Amino acid sequence: MVFFSSIVNFLRTERETRATRTLLHAMDDHLLQDIGVRRDQIDSLVAEQRDLKREKATAEAQNRRNSRGSNSALGGRGLAAQH
Repeated sequence: MVFFSSIVNFLRTERETRATRTLLHAMDDHLLQDIGVRRDQIDSLVAEQRDLKREKATAEAQNRRNSRGSNSALGGRGLAAQH
């Protein structure tokens, strides 16, 4: 199930990346200048944003795995059982 969810997340991210790139390339140079982007920066900015999203998702998944591991060590009772 995790593998399937990873594929779905990858495809969703790629679709969002393409949509963002298409939107920015469709803007005229004056509008891009207003938002502080040069046309030659679009692809690298979009790729950087995609990579940041992936890193965040990876960190969140790791945190969830770590949380589940600590809960199972307590017999599934969570942190409240320690007090």
